[in-house]
Amino acid sequence: MRAKASVIFLLLLFVSFQVSSGDRNQTRLNRNVSQMDGSNVSFIPYNIAPQSIVFTAPLAQGFATDSILVGPEVFTGISGFYDFKTNGETNEYIQVDALNPLNIHVIDVQSDSLDQAGATTRRTKYSFSTNGGLTWELSVDVPNVRSGFGVLQLKDGAAVISNHSTNAGNRLDANLYIDVAPLAATFNEYSHPNPTTRPFGIWPQISVYNNGNVGLISRRNVSSTVPPETLYYSVYTGGTQMSDRTPLWISGMNFIGTVGSNARYHIANNNQGRVTVIIAPVNENDTLENSKIFEITSTNNGTTWGPVNTAFAPYTVNGGQDTVATAGGSFFVYKKNTNNWYLAYPITTDNLFANGKLQLTKSDGTHTTICTVADVGGATTMSQSLAFVFTIDFPALGWSADGSTLYCVYSVVKSDTSNGGFNQRDLYIQYSLNDGTTWSTPVRLTNTPTIDETYPSVSLWNPGTSGGNYELNLVYMKDPGVGPASFNGNGTLAAPSRNQLIFRKLTGTNPIGIGNNQNILKDYHLAQNYPNPFNPVTKIEYNLVKAGFVSLKVYDVLGREVATLVNDVQTAGVKSMEFNAENLPSGIYIYKIKAGDFTDTKKMILVK
Repeated sequence: MRAKASVIFLLLLFVSFQVSSGDRNQTRLNRNVSQMDGSNVSFIPYNIAPQSIVFTAPLAQGFATDSILVGPEVFTGISGFYDFKTNGETNEYIQVDALNPLNIHVIDVQSDSLDQAGATTRRTKYSFSTNGGLTWELSVDVPNVRSGFGVLQLKDGAAVISNHSTNAGNRLDANLYIDVAPLAATFNEYSHPNPTTRPFGIWPQISVYNNGNVGLISRRNVSSTVPPETLYYSVYTGGTQMSDRTPLWISGMNFIGTVGSNARYHIANNNQGRVTVIIAPVNENDTLENSKIFEITSTNNGTTWGPVNTAFAPYTVNGGQDTVATAGGSFFVYKKNTNNWYLAYPITTDNLFANGKLQLTKSDGTHTTICTVADVGGATTMSQSLAFVFTIDFPALGWSADGSTLYCVYSVVKSDTSNGGFNQRDLYIQYSLNDGTTWSTPVRLTNTPTIDETYPSVSLWNPGTSGGNYELNLVYMKDPGVGPASFNGNGTLAAPSRNQLIFRKLTGTNPIGIGNNQNILKDYHLAQNYPNPFNPVTKIEYNLVKAGFVSLKVYDVLGREVATLVNDVQTAGVKSMEFNAENLPSGIYIYKIKAGDFTDTKKMILVK
């Protein structure tokens, strides 16, 4: 009876935790905070206006490959009708706190009305989880005025957000917002001083340095008919304002046509004072009439900058008959505590979709192919135009905590078309265990012919150290209305639909993503089952250093054997077994492995 009571108590505790999380959401939403703090720094409280959440697409369940457990889709609470998330680069929408990995922060730009372009209702919304992504707090508008193209990083566990918005000075500019404490969701605003001779900034990108400063780059906010393209740099070092912006890069050519304003750029640092900015202008063409990609580096946290270098230049193939050039979105990261950076972007031969590739350029000047259009079954032609979208597009990069694994998630335009005639998009993941030199086989994360999943973003830091579990945390847009409703250049717009910001966690063992057992890990390991709690099916993964007899059994809390999952000789490598508890009652169960001299046990919870 005592054991049974313990089981019931733990189950009630689990349910109570879920309920209390919801209550905590409501408490945070209703608390009373002042609107301004009386200084030059704006005080942005919770938006307490009621928001209706409409689920318009079913959430997918988790699944497993031979060594990756892809968790179920989890709705972050951020939803709306705005479906144009980027202006050419892949932005950072999710970050895991390395100081407390259960704390996960996300943002998204949304419009809560059918005003798809967000002329009045477009906001940058912030949400967070304190339990590793299982549940999410209600979202906050940062700030509660029209804003666009937000990016997210962390500073001592607190969210740092930048976007272009109408600031306290009543001007549209690239501004910075820093939470007053981790998970407080109360943001101070930091604007630039009133400029006299320079235009305001838009489409910002940020990087938090090891000295606590925040570097910000933005493009000057002018019409595409005013030359030349200029990228500005500014920094937050404390106080109530950003530094004045200074020109970091100026194009040598005037804008071309109406798209001359769509430069792509990134900023990242190595946590040791080295900062690099990547610039991919659409108008800085070379003799092949295609865009170059430039880089400029500082070795003192942005105090001074070195010369402008070329990171990528178009080149010819097939005896000079075809030109290879960049196309689509890009992403840029450093490997922390090294001088090595990595830039992922699509390339194509003479703008032919069928010849497209996703390429990685490293700081040592080497180029490697992540995947080709043929590798992922991408569309070779599009039924209708998709502005600023290539077949393989919007790559997002992130690292494991120990630096052993570089992840890449990206969007692929498929040949499937919706009722509106637009191609549908799905997401894929690959990983590299040798700093991007070679890449794993692509794994398809979504497969929904009538739903768009795109604009992926992965955390720059993800848990994962030798001997433990590895995980990748990502978010993406899930939209039942296939095709762009907010913006499509001069192309046709799709009918509006409410999309959701989806969170997903991928887990595996040392390191994540070892496919087909091509690597044998140095240690025996029994992973935590996933999902946990579960109903009624869960996965149990383990690693065998060498071939031998293996026993994997499940027991109830009284020590009685309820299932034998393995009782046989197995080869070395990563294994995954499914446990179906359909005929068992709710409660705590224990699974135990024996392989040679190795034994281990773990607990799991069945909740029906």
